Amino acid sequence: MGVYSIVANDASVGTTIGSFDAIDTRNGDIRLRDGTTHAVGISYNAVRAAQTAATAMMARLRLTSADLEIAAGAADFVLASASGGGIATTSMGQAVPARWIALDLPAGPGNVVNLSLSQMGIEPADNYAIEAGFAHLAGDSPPAKWFDYAAAGSVMPHQGSVSSNGASTTIARTSLLAATIPSRYTQLVSGTWLHISDAALTTAEPQTAFVEVTSTIGDFEPQEYPTSGITPGLGTAASIGVWVEQDPLPFYFKKGAASTQTVTPFVTGLFTTTAADAFGYGIGLRK
Repeated sequence: MGVYSIVANDASVGTTIGSFDAIDTRNGDIRLRDGTTHAVGISYNAVRAAQTAATAMMARLRLTSADLEIAAGAADFVLASASGGGIATTSMGQAVPARWIALDLPAGPGNVVNLSLSQMGIEPADNYAIEAGFAHLAGDSPPAKWFDYAAAGSVMPHQGSVSSNGASTTIARTSLLAATIPSRYTQLVSGTWLHISDAALTTAEPQTAFVEVTSTIGDFEPQEYPTSGITPGLGTAASIGVWVEQDPLPFYFKKGAASTQTVTPFVTGLFTTTAADAFGYGIGLRK
C-alpha cells in the first residue's frame, strides 16, 4: 500500500569522536515490514542532550545492514544540523527540525537494519538524543513523481491537507486529536510533525519525540516519524523563545476507495518535561 517507517531512538549517544554508539534504547534492530522491497529514506531529529559552555557539536549517522549488504563505514551520513558553544553563564536552547535522508536501496532477505551515531568536529562534548525513522516500501509503489520529490528531500504538491494538535509532558504514549480525511482524496503524500516548548527552557530538559500515526485505513501501520526537537538551555534563559521551521517530510500511503477515513497520531517523548510541550501535525493529500 505504500511507505512505512519504524523509529529507533536513544537518549544518549555520540560520546566520543570516531566511535559509533548504537541507537538502541528503542529498536536496536530495526525489523522492516514483511514484504519490504526497497529502503527509501531516513527521517531523523538529533538534539544535544545537555548544553555546556564552549563546545561545538556535529554528528554522523551510520547505517549498517548485512541484509542490505551495507558494511560499517559504507553509509555514514553527516547530520544537517550543528550547534555552537554556549556562553558560560546563560545560553538559549536551539530548536532543531526533523530532516530527511533519501535512500535508494533494494531490500535483502532478512531486512534488519541498525543505526549508530558518532560525534565529529573538534572535541567531544555533550551527548546526543536522537529519533530516527527508517522508511521502506512494501506493497504498491508510490507514483514515480513521489520518488522524484522524495529524492530531493521535498514532497509532492498538495491538493489538500488535514491537521490537528495536542500537548504532552511525559514519555507515555499520548493521543493527539484525530483528523478526518475527506473522501475525495485518495493519497497521503507528506507529513509535518511539529514539536515546540511551551515554557522557558531549563538546563536539563532536552525535548524530542516521535509520532506513531494510526488510521482507520486498513494495513496502515507502522507509520513512525520524528518530530522537531529542542536542546536544553544553559543557565537561566532570559530571551525570546526558541522557534523552528519544520518542512513537511516525505510520506506516502494510498487510501484506496474514496471513502472518508481518519488519522490519529500518538506522540511519545524521549524525556519527561516540567511543562507541557505543544505538538501539531499536518498530512498533505492528493486526489
